[in-house]
Amino acid sequence: MKRISTACLISAVALAASAAHAQSAPAAPAPAQEPAKAGSDDVTMPDIIVTATRDKTLLSKTPIALTAITGDGLRSKGVTNPTALGDQVPGLSIDRTNGLQITIRGVTSTDGTEKGNPSAAFLADGVYLARPQQADVSFMDVDHVEVLKGPQGTLYGRNTTAGVINVITKRPNFDRVSVEGNVGAGNYNAYNADAAFNLPVNDWAAFRLSLNYDTRDNFVKGVANDPNYNKKFRTNISARLQGLFKLGDRGDLLLRGSYSRLTGSRDSSVPFSNFYQISDNPNGGRTATWAPIGDTRQSLTTPLLSANFNTPFSYTSDGTTYTSLTTHQYGGGDQSSFKPNVHDVAYNLDGEFNYDFGGIKATYLGSIRQYEAHENSNVLSGGVNLPGTFDGDYTQQSHELRLASSGDGPLKIQGGLYYFREESRIAFYIYNLLPAVFGNNFIYGFPQHTISSTKGAFTQGTYKITDKVRLTAGIRYTADDLSRYGHTVHINTLAGQPLVGGQYTLDPAAGGGRSYVNDATVKGRKVTWRVGFDADVLSGLLYGSIASGYKVGGFGDGCSTGGAGQSLVTSQGERCDYSTVVTGTNTLKYGDQKAIYYEPETLIDYELGFRGRVTPWMKIDTNLFLYDYKNMQLSAVIPVNGANQTVTTNAGKARVLGWEFETQFFPTRDLNMTLGIDLTDGHYTQFCPSGLVNGTCAINYAGQKLDRTPATVIYGGVNYTVPVGDGNVVASVYSRYSSAYAVTVFGDTGSYWLKLWTPSRSRTQASLTYNAPHDTWYASAFIKNIENKVSVVTGNATSLTMSDPRTFGVRAGVKF
Repeated sequence: MKRISTACLISAVALAASAAHAQSAPAAPAPAQEPAKAGSDDVTMPDIIVTATRDKTLLSKTPIALTAITGDGLRSKGVTNPTALGDQVPGLSIDRTNGLQITIRGVTSTDGTEKGNPSAAFLADGVYLARPQQADVSFMDVDHVEVLKGPQGTLYGRNTTAGVINVITKRPNFDRVSVEGNVGAGNYNAYNADAAFNLPVNDWAAFRLSLNYDTRDNFVKGVANDPNYNKKFRTNISARLQGLFKLGDRGDLLLRGSYSRLTGSRDSSVPFSNFYQISDNPNGGRTATWAPIGDTRQSLTTPLLSANFNTPFSYTSDGTTYTSLTTHQYGGGDQSSFKPNVHDVAYNLDGEFNYDFGGIKATYLGSIRQYEAHENSNVLSGGVNLPGTFDGDYTQQSHELRLASSGDGPLKIQGGLYYFREESRIAFYIYNLLPAVFGNNFIYGFPQHTISSTKGAFTQGTYKITDKVRLTAGIRYTADDLSRYGHTVHINTLAGQPLVGGQYTLDPAAGGGRSYVNDATVKGRKVTWRVGFDADVLSGLLYGSIASGYKVGGFGDGCSTGGAGQSLVTSQGERCDYSTVVTGTNTLKYGDQKAIYYEPETLIDYELGFRGRVTPWMKIDTNLFLYDYKNMQLSAVIPVNGANQTVTTNAGKARVLGWEFETQFFPTRDLNMTLGIDLTDGHYTQFCPSGLVNGTCAINYAGQKLDRTPATVIYGGVNYTVPVGDGNVVASVYSRYSSAYAVTVFGDTGSYWLKLWTPSRSRTQASLTYNAPHDTWYASAFIKNIENKVSVVTGNATSLTMSDPRTFGVRAGVKF
């Protein structure tokens, strides 16, 4: 597979009674408090202060589809990395491919390369993380996490079509000297430990040091005696030092520096045949192959799957029973596999400045980040494991200056300027590709230089019409520039690394260094906007909005020149050619330069919601939403000349209609119950994955459901607190049922498609926590995915990546 290369501020505090994240997830253990008497009516409804609107508001008064989860709630359930958030937040899926792939309400992006853009932005303390691998080390000394659903282009800008995930860490405070520590252990040799030291030096300066260690073995098993199998999946070590400095009574300055070292294999792919097998009809007749879109025999291509590890799976089609899966094995590896290793380093320096000038508050948030990757990988191509190496150097900077009114008048308005730039230099090489043509020393590589920048200007205001009714309007102008210059090379040695210009050829007689050029530039200019209202109704908040989202277009491999009527010379003076070359019996064509570009993705979101208390002991949170998509960007891994490449195309139109409903009951002070349902209808209304032939859609994908979008999700949880002396024990159970959904591989077999189904299933988790008096220490045991079923994360006709199996462990922590 072609290498998927590696890769504001929300400040919040939990109110004293906050026991869990405040919405759309199972409640977390409550902080220690005076024990309630049996039958007590003294019920506390937890709430949390958030700044999702870039202003401090109670979650119950924030007119956005939003979930907030406290750091204590995450720890009690053994959530130590972002991928587990998907089990806590309905409508959210975070899958670990090479980095994190985020899906919110069916909206996602599968292109994680240096030229790709996610549909959902991942932020750490208000700073956008361009490299998806960095998100895995962001869960250190977490205060809380906020998940904003739907386009957030007005206030958050870059790559927020699907929404935003903000991880907000704990800041230095001036209360007292304090120390916090947590340790955990679990199956698969999972061990993690973190510590935080808070030190107020005087009345104007305070410091906080956070440390983290996280390791576990691979969920994927190697075959017997495989010398190249790397058992260790991850070992991450991170440190962060912060300094908070008061600037009188009106402002402060926060400086933050972090360092992370990431090692392990990060290899989680398994052979396709471990879970799916396409077999002949046992009664003779048709062969079950990958079916065209119009074929009604879809069940023959991809039987429904939910891995249970030990039981063979069968299914029925046309009255015939097929047993087309081998015994489920969450295993992989090959005797000829190349041992994968990751040696990556990430570090950054952030600064945040806040000052109230009297009526106007100024905020500046700046960050400089560096990510260096040195990795060996196991590349599956044509059913053969091939060794690969990757080196990447990513430099990112971002700056935001925001001004906001700080008075008490009816109008609250804010606006600002934003700048982002990432420069990446990568070199990825696959060895021993096409040995029948070029011999065993043939090297296939991708040395590339990519620059991505964004400039933005925005404003948003809320006007109070009456004491109970408010109107909001916002607008943002974004200018994106994306360019890449590099080569796809075929060489016999890395020594000297020649990049030969001129017309590309695959003829071995052409010499030891041959290449074709990847040269393209995209400029995107777009205005996004948001209008909405919110009103205090009964004991809650009624809100509605219409918002637009946008993601810049892009390009695939090849030249932007060389087509009919275009210059044959690239921006660097090399020849651009897209001819078909015949070498012996092999017909090889590189990158149709006429079709390397794909269009920007746009979305209009219509939202209507209500959250609030409907009785003294019950609150609800519900919303209806409608997404109208145009030019949704879809990526596929397609073999080109024996090597898989990521190719992105546009789906003409898509639509997502959904209803989300959650209720929380607090019958007594010690009992918290959650029940929710999400109904989603997401499908393509226009999509021709193979393009138009004579003006007609060759393969019409209209009507097919969006990937990773179950039609029905039902979830529920119970949190029960039992006083024990001056402390308490909290028992928690949470289960989530999901209907069937698919992951589709486009283009893996030319004009055909492959639909990988995960059937309806449930995932249940439980935890038991003892909280000592005054929260001085706790001890917890947890188990996740009790059913021990997995689902497809991503895949192609050669290999698959699966979700996590059953995990369990213990965790303990102290505070003093």
